[in-house]
Amino acid sequence: MKTKILACLLLTLGLTGCGEEKQVAPATPPAQTALPPEAPAIGTSIQALVKPSDAELAKRKAEDAQFTELEWENLELPGQGLADILKKYQPQIDAIPEGDPSEDAVLEKMQAELNMAPVNPALNGKQVKIPGFISPLEVDDKQGVVKEFLLVPYFGACIHVPPPPLNQTLLVQPLPGKSVGMERMYEPVWVFGTLTAERVKTDLAEAGYQLKDARVEMWQEPAAPAPVAQPAKP
Repeated sequence: MKTKILACLLLTLGLTGCGEEKQVAPATPPAQTALPPEAPAIGTSIQALVKPSDAELAKRKAEDAQFTELEWENLELPGQGLADILKKYQPQIDAIPEGDPSEDAVLEKMQAELNMAPVNPALNGKQVKIPGFISPLEVDDKQGVVKEFLLVPYFGACIHVPPPPLNQTLLVQPLPGKSVGMERMYEPVWVFGTLTAERVKTDLAEAGYQLKDARVEMWQEPAAPAPVAQPAKP
């Protein structure tokens, strides 16, 4: 069976490798280069971790009623999302024999379409919260915090594997004191703020959205329900 498109996208295309546009390093590179043992596996999707309980969802809604919780699919336009584009090109990929040079041309065409995936203008100016992973752009070594980063839907994007499509990448600029420590930047986070649907280039990748003056919080896994006490046997 032919290799899945997504694997081809991440492993065989150097077309949109992180930072290819500018070929410059972040202004202040992260102090850590090796992943800690507790870090997720490269490519782990945020959906694989963010599974809040009904009670947790109710609590969040009460605390942050002014923020609309987004799914990553909400950032896409109907019919023009990542899954739609991959599905569109799958028959062409399947029809090409393994190793045929024409496969590269199809993959490049598909990648170009992913790079131009349109943002959802209806989200512009909305107060939102969204979970994701951090790809750091700038860190403050003195304070030990991440000052600016890209929020992405899977772990390792823009650092260990190429970036997601334009409309699946957010540039986040946290408020002072509202970011996370460098030692925890491998963990999933919630980002709160006003979303701007505006394309911007960074040293790692292009982003289709921006969240300025954002609040960043560590994502907490819902606590397991307490076990029900069993009546003592007579």
